[in-house]
Amino acid sequence: MKIIEREYSGNQVKKAGKILKKAAVSQEEREFADKVLTNWRGLHFYPINTFRATLTKKLKTIDPDALVAQRLKRTPSIVSKLVRFPNMSLALMQDIGGLRAVLKNLSKVREVEGSYLKSSINHELVNHKD
Repeated sequence: MKIIEREYSGNQVKKAGKILKKAAVSQEEREFADKVLTNWRGLHFYPINTFRATLTKKLKTIDPDALVAQRLKRTPSIVSKLVRFPNMSLALMQDIGGLRAVLKNLSKVREVEGSYLKSSINHELVNHKD
């Protein structure tokens, strides 16, 4: 799997998001925004894939029959969301990628949750909702 390198700064990602919200833009602006969005979207694939692999490994012992799915939000969906929410920033959009696990019951879900909360992964838990 090829790791995508970041090609644009945070300010360039924000600028691209603003361009994508507009109905009328120049061809040059559109091309810039499309390139930035493609790169930004691609940057999310590797971490999502890594978390999916970790989750799948955890689930083998907790619930071997669990289903795991991952997805990257499609480009038209990203643009549509930017248009629907005028204050939304592309750089801060939180659901460009995601994972879902379907387990047998709630106790299995809580077991997976506990496993992550107790783990020493090198990521900062910013928010935790039930």
